[in-house]
Amino acid sequence: MGVGKGRALTRGAVGRRWCATLVYGLTVVLASLSMVACSGKMAEARGYEAAGDWVEALAVYEEVLGEHPESLEALSGAAVALMVLQRYDEALTYQELVVAADPNDAQIRQELGFNYLNHQDRPVDAARVMGEAAVISPSAKSLTFWAQALEASDDLQGAEDALREAIAVDPEYQ
Repeated sequence: MGVGKGRALTRGAVGRRWCATLVYGLTVVLASLSMVACSGKMAEARGYEAAGDWVEALAVYEEVLGEHPESLEALSGAAVALMVLQRYDEALTYQELVVAADPNDAQIRQELGFNYLNHQDRPVDAARVMGEAAVISPSAKSLTFWAQALEASDDLQGAEDALREAIAVDPEYQ
């Protein structure tokens, strides 16, 4: 009897392992299909952007975000669309989400910085994210943007230092 029970347990363990593998495989397949659908939607949104139809592009980005709320590409696309549509307060939410999720994106930090600076009356926050962008991408352009934000936040010495650094990086930058 002891041997029979051992075999039954072994078959049971194999069955559970097989079932778990099948469930995992199906999950991977479904996720892959979902990502294919997502990439098709992203192409659709970019097509609307190329045609200058920012309202439709935004609608598609928001549809993608309904299914994949963590999609940095859709979050970034929605932020850009909202900025083009001059819906700055709404763009702010998307921009902040991308900045929080992607520590290496200098461009979104600059866009968020200009939103803070020009539309939100938050120069200190603008200086913070523009400074992060300048660290990620220490170009003369990034450093000049940071200097603008520092000046607006009344940090004149910081602005001067950033401009001196911009000149050191690229003396020909205008």
